[in-house]
Amino acid sequence: MRPPKPVARRPRASLARVMAIPALLLLASIAGLVLGLTGDGLPDALSWALLSIPIILAVIAFSRRG
Repeated sequence: MRPPKPVARRPRASLARVMAIPALLLLASIAGLVLGLTGDGLPDALSWALLSIPIILAVIAFSRRG
């Protein structure tokens, strides 16, 4: 009987690397809210696009989980 192989650990990611995507989602959401409140026409369309990014990414993430 062979001894079990050691489990390879992933290197620890820095805080900046871990928080990069959530920070970008925060900025997109804030920009979408500000554009939606202050503009008409094209800014409204941009606000819809920016506010839909977190929703789309959440759907993709949940669909990958199975």
